[in-house]
Amino acid sequence: MSTFQIVVTAVFVVFIILGVGIFAALGGLTGSSTLGAVTIWGTEDAQTMNTLLQTLRGQDKDFQQVSYVQVDASTYRSDLVNAIAAGHPPDLFLIGQEDLGTFADKILIIPYSSVSQSTYTASFIDAANIFLNGQGTWALPFTVDPLVMYWNRDLLASAGVAQPPQYWNDILTLAPKITSLDSSKSVSSSAVALGTWGNIANAKAILSSLFMQAGDPIVGRNEQGYLASVFGAQPTGAAENPAQSALRFYTEFANPSKTSYSWNRSLPNSTQAFVAGNLALYFGFASELNAIAQQNPNLRYGVALLPQLQGSSVHLTYANITGLAIPRGAAHAKGALTIAQKLSSQSAVQQIVMATGLPPVRRDVAVDTSTNSAAQVFVQSALIARAWFDPDPAATDGIFKGMIESVTTGASDPAQAVSEAAQEFAALFH
Repeated sequence: MSTFQIVVTAVFVVFIILGVGIFAALGGLTGSSTLGAVTIWGTEDAQTMNTLLQTLRGQDKDFQQVSYVQVDASTYRSDLVNAIAAGHPPDLFLIGQEDLGTFADKILIIPYSSVSQSTYTASFIDAANIFLNGQGTWALPFTVDPLVMYWNRDLLASAGVAQPPQYWNDILTLAPKITSLDSSKSVSSSAVALGTWGNIANAKAILSSLFMQAGDPIVGRNEQGYLASVFGAQPTGAAENPAQSALRFYTEFANPSKTSYSWNRSLPNSTQAFVAGNLALYFGFASELNAIAQQNPNLRYGVALLPQLQGSSVHLTYANITGLAIPRGAAHAKGALTIAQKLSSQSAVQQIVMATGLPPVRRDVAVDTSTNSAAQVFVQSALIARAWFDPDPAATDGIFKGMIESVTTGASDPAQAVSEAAQEFAALFH
């Protein structure tokens, strides 16, 4: 062979190798157009999901072979990991942002050639950007469950308060009007459940909201584009460290020496206290609405946006966001991608909203909230929702808990607690 022929042959070989490599990396997402039978795993209620799929089957024949399997939430992660390791995973699975750290290397990334970044960001709410990375997206958004504020109408009315607080500072003045203390500082009726960890439902989500509202995004990307902890950093020109300020505010409500004192570790779980009518303000997710109503049908309560920082132009709340991901080794990866795209389409998301009662994860889905004030709050909350990449939920739970308890026990001040937590966060990304 001539030198020219050798060079041309070598170039073709390189292109073939690259093509095979790219195909393998995409796990067959660019393969046959045949959908095949697509199985979805998740922890969502089977009846709700099957009703949704049945509705979609009547609209699109591609859903005829789509089935859903509800997996026990307590074993969901381990069951998925084992199924992927054994080479027999589902074709799609529902993943929350807290599981990205566990499954990021076990997911087939949906390339931007299939769903462009511009189309994605224009179609979905900002919280959905948690699934994006440099190559594409780990998952296509399915549902969003924002953190909101439930408030007891009777307790606020008895204190002469007509409307729920809009700003966190308003709660400082509201607390002494509602919280009932005896001579030994025991709390019988509380304005708000803040300040502790173990008996406050959604404590991590509440504190995450405070951190992000104050200006600390917790996790970001470094100069190389890799995910990294930015927790505890003080922005240039800022008068005070945002995380320290947020932690100081949160723990103040568990300090008996403060006029805002409203909560302590001896009290029941905050959800139970609110349902029993002994807690004025409860920070819970939109998905908790029906459960609260069922547990106490006589409770008179409303739903409002999570309080914000007064004077801040940026409003936000934390949210749990769920997406549809394709595991490595999926038998019908191409079909899974098609179904994931259809389930995250405008028409499907409209059906998801009707089936779950949650706000839409898409920007272009309209919800009639004229007769449902709670739904209006949920929709508004979804639009300002944010999330952060959690590398290890159990470890970060321990970090949050440690920060709170070190301050409430007097072992550390907020500055020291945040500094120590920042080092622990950074270690999780190394």
